[in-house]
Amino acid sequence: MEQNEVNPVNKLNRSNSRVWTGLFLVVVGVLLFANKMGVNLPPWLFTWPMLLIGIGLLKGFQSGFRDNSWIILLLVGGLFLWDDIVEDVHLHDYIVPIIVMSVGLLFIFRPKKNWQRRSDWKNFDREGWKNSWSGTATAYSNTDDGEYLEINSVFSGANKRILSKNFKGGEVNCFMGGAELDLTQADIQGTVVIESNVVFGGLKITIPPHWDIKTEVTTVFGGIEDKRPVVATKIDLNKVIVLKGNTVFGGIEIRSY
Repeated sequence: MEQNEVNPVNKLNRSNSRVWTGLFLVVVGVLLFANKMGVNLPPWLFTWPMLLIGIGLLKGFQSGFRDNSWIILLLVGGLFLWDDIVEDVHLHDYIVPIIVMSVGLLFIFRPKKNWQRRSDWKNFDREGWKNSWSGTATAYSNTDDGEYLEINSVFSGANKRILSKNFKGGEVNCFMGGAELDLTQADIQGTVVIESNVVFGGLKITIPPHWDIKTEVTTVFGGIEDKRPVVATKIDLNKVIVLKGNTVFGGIEIRSY
């Protein structure tokens, strides 16, 4: 396939994403218009937890509900919205333990990401995979020369340096914890995707100065900060990191040296 040729599947996905985004905005506009016209609508429809739920549903429709990132937005929004709908039950006192248990169940029952091809299973870095889980309050730091990445940082910190010269992406999840990902000694071929879900935590990513990075992360009460210095280095359009996922009450920082 030539470089300028557009993948029909990707083109269809982008088209569907635009349609769902348009429908979402139309629905929001209709609700706001009805509210201004004096229609008796529930007040909780215009609260920030409901916005969180709406964004979660939008991301679910855009992805065909193939991943679990939309569940995080629905979970957080639903818990905060509960007290506005049900007056006799106050969940705000139990939000933290409920979120912790829900995230734990999500890790247990979510479908396994097929980052590894079956033909690569023999070369799978089992020790690196074991080290990617951090369930204590002690931060760890290690290097990994595998092509795929998986980090789960829960109530802890993770520091990962990738050495692979054919890095193909992966997944980083931070819940009430943080992670640092160093790609300065790695290399990529074309476009790779890193899915990041940050809830009440933070993620720092350091990339080579000649790489390009595109962010497609949904941020709710969070932010993405690009701290890369403005230099004269020419960007290599054949080396692109696409950052996807969600950031809720957290932040992502992008750096380069």
